[in-house]
Amino acid sequence: MIATNAFTRNLLPEIDLVPARGQILLTEPVENLKLKGTFHYDEGFYYFRNLGNRVLLGGARNQDFKNEETDELVTTVFLQNHLENFLKTVILPNQDFKISNRWSGIMAMGKEKSPIITKISDRQIVAVRLSGMGVALAPKIGEMVAALV
Repeated sequence: MIATNAFTRNLLPEIDLVPARGQILLTEPVENLKLKGTFHYDEGFYYFRNLGNRVLLGGARNQDFKNEETDELVTTVFLQNHLENFLKTVILPNQDFKISNRWSGIMAMGKEKSPIITKISDRQIVAVRLSGMGVALAPKIGEMVAALV
């Protein structure tokens, strides 16, 4: 079973997928945080939510698509500054905050939005290209892979 998502091209270079790095930041606890819930902005290119009294913010790949088509697990000054400015001007205007953590994760996109779940030989199954929805799709993908075994 090959379920390496964005890293699959290292094993199967011909497969239709493009790595897409997502960058995230997390604030320290914010005093009197009013934000409650999960939100999307700019057609889903930004996503944010509260984690208790903290704000988790990620996205903005659309600000630098070409450089974010990578499987390098690093953050960039450009996008982290952009996210922090979005936090300051849109989510927490006129509020003090500090960033506690910054990280990135790699998704797999492709020409089609649907995942690739297929047998490539009698002994190999591929389950990749989850288009940023891996956590949500994992149980169903598992069922589909089990049916192929």
